[in-house]
Amino acid sequence: MLKNALKNYAAKFCAVSFMAINTGLVAQIQLDHYYVNNSSAAIGTYQGINFREGGFSGLYSIPGTNGKEFYTLSDRGVNVDAKNATCTPTYDKIYGFPSYAPKIHRIKITGDSIQILETFTVKRPNGTGATGVLNPTGFGSTASEEAWSDTVSNCLTKASKYVTKDAWGIDCEGIVIGKDNDFWVCEEGGATVWNLNANGKVIKRYSPYANLVGAEAEDLAIDTVFKFRKNNRGFEGVAITPSGKIYALIQSAILFPDKATGEASLVHRLLEIDPITKATKMYAYLNPGDYSVGPDKIKAKDWKIGDLVAINDTSFLVIEQGVSAANIVRKVFKIGISTATPVSSGLYGGKTLEALKNAAGLAGASIVPVTKTLFMDMRINSLWPDSLEKAEGLAIINDSTLAICNDNDFGQASPLENGIASAINIKSMLFVYNLKGSNKVPHYMASNQVITAVNSLNKDENHFSIYPNPSSGEVFFNKTVSVEVYNILGSVVSAHVNATSINVGALSKGVYILKTSENEVLRLVVE
Repeated sequence: MLKNALKNYAAKFCAVSFMAINTGLVAQIQLDHYYVNNSSAAIGTYQGINFREGGFSGLYSIPGTNGKEFYTLSDRGVNVDAKNATCTPTYDKIYGFPSYAPKIHRIKITGDSIQILETFTVKRPNGTGATGVLNPTGFGSTASEEAWSDTVSNCLTKASKYVTKDAWGIDCEGIVIGKDNDFWVCEEGGATVWNLNANGKVIKRYSPYANLVGAEAEDLAIDTVFKFRKNNRGFEGVAITPSGKIYALIQSAILFPDKATGEASLVHRLLEIDPITKATKMYAYLNPGDYSVGPDKIKAKDWKIGDLVAINDTSFLVIEQGVSAANIVRKVFKIGISTATPVSSGLYGGKTLEALKNAAGLAGASIVPVTKTLFMDMRINSLWPDSLEKAEGLAIINDSTLAICNDNDFGQASPLENGIASAINIKSMLFVYNLKGSNKVPHYMASNQVITAVNSLNKDENHFSIYPNPSSGEVFFNKTVSVEVYNILGSVVSAHVNATSINVGALSKGVYILKTSENEVLRLVVE
């Protein structure tokens, strides 16, 4: 059963991908190209699977790179569905590598591949790596929720698999660049929004727990209603407008005041943050509610937000997706806030915002939600393969070009949700679409930001550094150097004078040492 499920999963992907490349689309939205992350750094081995970096969540097109370079995130790391596991943990994910520090990747699309140019960790205030582990009790988890590192066969020994909760645990989902070359990252665990410096270290964290005793010194308050977010359904998309305001959209309706109310509600909350004044607002966004094609009904609780990107100061594109067995919907909508009513966590006629449930309920409380217009049907217009379940990154390159990437869960799945991971043939991918005529992004305001060049970003210019590493092609240096390349036997295999890069494609796979004329030494892995 498991083998067949995995085989069907991979087969569907291959079939649809082939169609995407070989079907001649005559339309105003056309798939231009797709790119695959075929090679990335190793993470480690877990349950017999060799894991590598991936799990791309969120996408931001870097200005000045001609649509070729992006920032993306690695979310919390390898996590295995486990709600049906033996001795089922009350938190339904198992952490394959509990000490894994979530990553920010600078990536480049070249040829048919996604090349990771640079990687650095998300860091806590003291500069050490954050983790993807569950937040402490009362600050994003309940006392009964347990973080585990693996399955157990004897329930009496499950405590040996417990993972300590982390005040700086983060499940990264969306990323943008701020006005000072800082990062803004939203995450679905807390749910919180982090402002990071150019090296990934937290400056401030916007949190619904900021006013509680035990909150971190870096925490700034957002509405406490966000602590009622559905488990694993916190902030999924983040955007920055040309004016510099930050917007984060909750993935599913908040369970406020209770689970039954939230799971029946169509109302998602859109958070606005002014980084200058620290003031916040909220707006209401509505999902489609019950939706049926055949017997498999998508319900209000099944709808999820994928990512969010700003068109201008008041308009955005957002990925919205719902799945119920064979009934699959993935669409991109244009939304607007200029006529929307700011909302609160107070009561409206004795009801919470979520209890108002739908458009009629909002209208009865004189609330105008964000406007919403279909921009693209991903399955019809853009040939997005159904097997790429998680469309989690959305970026506008220009008014005629859009990019979308998937989260591949690090190439693993647990179809039985029993905590046992199985390798699947799904990789992190990025799709680029050309938009024409009326399907261009309307009223798009391009960023005028100047982003730090890749050869100086997060680097100490006085010390030799290289990227990407591992590599199977060109390796770039952060400065001009004369360098010799040694194999593991100590023999020089190549020498380069006043170089800014070298190509290692002709070298055999293995470990090499790079030594500069200034006696700086670095290890290089050739794949």
